[in-house]
Amino acid sequence: MEDITDSLKNAVGQLANVLESSQNKYNRAMYDSQPPQIQKTILQNCYDNGMPAKKIAIMTGVPLSTVYSKIKAR
Repeated sequence: MEDITDSLKNAVGQLANVLESSQNKYNRAMYDSQPPQIQKTILQNCYDNGMPAKKIAIMTGVPLSTVYSKIKAR
């Protein structure tokens, strides 16, 4: 029974990774299609609404150092 549970957990984890990866690609494409000022606003809004800078970087494809340089961390 434990083997089946472990296999199921692994399968669900792999599916979650694929779905997150697909969503991140979509997020990056949408972010990249915006003018620079809108990109900065997107990053700031994500940060202001509680998203960690590291997650913002992953979801937008922007280097973490750039995220930090574009947001006003309060």
